[in-house]
Amino acid sequence: MNYYFCDACRYCFPAKKLPDRCPDCGAVAHDNKKAVWAASKTEIEELLKIQKEDTEDTQNEST
Repeated sequence: MNYYFCDACRYCFPAKKLPDRCPDCGAVAHDNKKAVWAASKTEIEELLKIQKEDTEDTQNEST
């Protein structure tokens, strides 16, 4: 699985291949460049950190 980042809305997401537009906001271009590109290591780490925190919060709410 690859991770991609949208410069228009700051959305980071997993996908099998680079989409032609952001699945969240629909942007194709931003500042005269493609809006979506391969996410950096930092962007991926931030996404995974947030997902982990969300999972932990959900588990804590159910106990």
